[in-house]
Amino acid sequence: MVTIQEVAKEAQVSVGSVSRYLNGYKLKEQNMLRIKQAIETLDYKENLFAKGLKNNQTLSIGILMNNMQSVFSSTLIAQIEEEMESHNYSILLNSYRNKVDKVAGKIDFLLDRKVDGLIIFEAEPEWPVFERLQDIEIPVISVNTTLDYPKVDSIIVNNRESAKKMVLKIIDSGHDQIGVISVPKNSSVAKDRLNGALDAFFEKGLKNSDYQVFYGDYSQKSGYKGAEVLIGNGVTTIFVTNYNMALGSLQYMFEKGIKLGEEISFACFDYPGVNDIFYPRLTTVRQPVHKMGTVTVERMFERIMNPTIKSEIIQLENEIHWGNSIKEWK
Repeated sequence: MVTIQEVAKEAQVSVGSVSRYLNGYKLKEQNMLRIKQAIETLDYKENLFAKGLKNNQTLSIGILMNNMQSVFSSTLIAQIEEEMESHNYSILLNSYRNKVDKVAGKIDFLLDRKVDGLIIFEAEPEWPVFERLQDIEIPVISVNTTLDYPKVDSIIVNNRESAKKMVLKIIDSGHDQIGVISVPKNSSVAKDRLNGALDAFFEKGLKNSDYQVFYGDYSQKSGYKGAEVLIGNGVTTIFVTNYNMALGSLQYMFEKGIKLGEEISFACFDYPGVNDIFYPRLTTVRQPVHKMGTVTVERMFERIMNPTIKSEIIQLENEIHWGNSIKEWK
């Protein structure tokens, strides 16, 4: 295995110069070029584990999430892991699967592994267990929900605003019998998306008889049932606030031979690339999953490098993709 001393000898500089180069310090341009060339010539691989121990770092980030099986979670994890690898970091992944009483133990598990930072997906602000995050010394980032603690950054998207914008456009297309498939307001994300739709109904002066809300449970099965009930009640448009329930709704329509974009209009929250497989092209609110992963990692390393910087709430924008699944209803 090539040593740092061999690199220094090849580059004709001191070992200290090589060490400073590897740690990101600015050197004389000539010396930096020599060191770079020596590293490439000798195929030098830095001992990152030893470097981590020396700096009291493990070069790992802990991730705590609810459901690893969702499209959102798996896509986001893949993006975060790819970004982490570019920094020579790894991730330690753990989940609590809707068992709130397990969260404290899961956090302890990750902290016992001496992770250099902690990322938490879809934590709910009212859970008392998260109060302890204000006393944790490592950087903490909450993804998709806001945790209002001085030492915690939050990466969120404008769910309420984008849901409102989508429903306003549906109403402006002539629809006044609209069904919404949502879940009870037991999570911040679900609450924001449903409230966005209700905001649009209120702004446009729709009466309670002009719209209906079916409450599912995030599952494809409940989306199927929701479509069955709402279409049976005479709605002309369905807006689904969750991806799995959207798939169930579409399954019902396809099985019953209901023509999408003609006999019924449809819109939903989506993930990158999914709506491309449907015909007609779906109208969707698309979450910036890849950007969320990139911004989360960038912010994590800002906090690792500058532990005293003030925490922030960083809001990203969803994209609205208007397809042919919404029929002009004049």
